[in-house]
Amino acid sequence: MAYLWAGSHTFDFSLDGGATMQTGSYQNIEPPLSSAKPSDLAGGADVRSTVTTEDGVTTISQVHRSSGDATRFALPSGQSFRAATGWSVVVGGDAGSPLRVWRASALLPIANAITGMKVTGIPSGASVTRVQPGGSVRYMAVTYRYQNVLTAGLVDLGTYAFTPYAAGIDTTTRIRYNDRWFATGEGPDHTLRAVRVGSAPGTGPTALGSFGPYGLSAVVGDHLVLDDPASGAPAPVDAVSALDGSRRTVLGLAQGATVFVQDGAALVTAQDETGLWRVFHLLPGGGSGLQAWPSWIVGR
Repeated sequence: MAYLWAGSHTFDFSLDGGATMQTGSYQNIEPPLSSAKPSDLAGGADVRSTVTTEDGVTTISQVHRSSGDATRFALPSGQSFRAATGWSVVVGGDAGSPLRVWRASALLPIANAITGMKVTGIPSGASVTRVQPGGSVRYMAVTYRYQNVLTAGLVDLGTYAFTPYAAGIDTTTRIRYNDRWFATGEGPDHTLRAVRVGSAPGTGPTALGSFGPYGLSAVVGDHLVLDDPASGAPAPVDAVSALDGSRRTVLGLAQGATVFVQDGAALVTAQDETGLWRVFHLLPGGGSGLQAWPSWIVGR
């Protein structure tokens, strides 16, 4: 089962390698009763963005999957789409151009309604190598190379300011984050590091240890979620505390990769106690700080 997109109330998946898309919903989550407009940045956790290009014009279509609110806008010529999370779209950053944040005009000052809001805090002349969404609609991860050093951090989508959290990383470093933690996993032994979002400038990530074949897949609450989809066989899903580095098994038998949800949760396909394969919704909370709710039943 492949997850194609995951929001706070619905998700898209495929059972045939992506040829056919289906939509599922969480059994333990009720959709919001109020509307969710682009002016509500935090309310965008169930927004799905679709990007189309025709005759050289790139159009971003967005719909809030539980409220039905939608918007649509075209990027100006020369601005290339990089990634989207919630209502926010990040463009540019290639060939020395600055990164910019686009949203429907409700949140952008009139003076910037044509070009978007420029991201600050990235050195002039830096080459942006990665723009990556994660478990947040308030932040977007960015890596850039400057003076031959690769640096990673988060762009605050409310202030348009970039904050670096890890320097000297490798191009293969895995990055995951939510509103609370920025985490990385490096090397064949999957060494994990984490730093609190909003830490004072210059605060480096704390090393949490090496975890063998298990790779970083999501950050949920105060936990780094690990899985081992590379083996091809069902395997446990583990969690490492970003607070003290302690590790525990969350699900004993899971299939495929765990994926982040825009609201800071995660999804994974695993067997329940009866042997049924289900979509498990990993959420912060409970006595251990991380709980797994059995949800959608996977048809086989």
